[in-house]
Amino acid sequence: MNARPLLSLATAAALTGPATAGEPPLVNHQPSACTVAQRPLSLCARISDDGQVARARVYFRPTGDKHYVFVEMSFDGINYCGTLPAPKRKKLKVIEYYVQAIDDEYQTQRVSTYQIPVQDETACAFPPVETDAARAASIVVHGTHKKQKKLSGRFVSDGVKFVPLASR
Repeated sequence: MNARPLLSLATAAALTGPATAGEPPLVNHQPSACTVAQRPLSLCARISDDGQVARARVYFRPTGDKHYVFVEMSFDGINYCGTLPAPKRKKLKVIEYYVQAIDDEYQTQRVSTYQIPVQDETACAFPPVETDAARAASIVVHGTHKKQKKLSGRFVSDGVKFVPLASR
């Protein structure tokens, strides 16, 4: 079995660009062309900072919804990744999302808003599906508005914990 060595901080910074003291985090994310229904998806980004990355999140919503929800991203040794609930077949056509990072000086940086179409498995060549069963089974989605009481019905909610804004 070939073990991949972990990147040094210097190498990771070189991949995302140099972080400058007192600046917000640098976030580098390559959007996927599509995803598939009924499978949780994993979205990742390379994030670096002159200090420490305090939080990284993926904010998402079905296109056309008024409010976003988010999942926390965790560091896997190279990237920060977040697992989103599976879009329901024939209920969700496009997911709108962005990645945001906050550093230890409370400086924020986010990428542009992207749209990821939900397609049939035969039409989507490289979907960003979550392959780790434990992460797929422990998705926690956080609301961002007091009116959000549960996960949108356009996502599969089995095994997904929803945390309303009022509960935090």
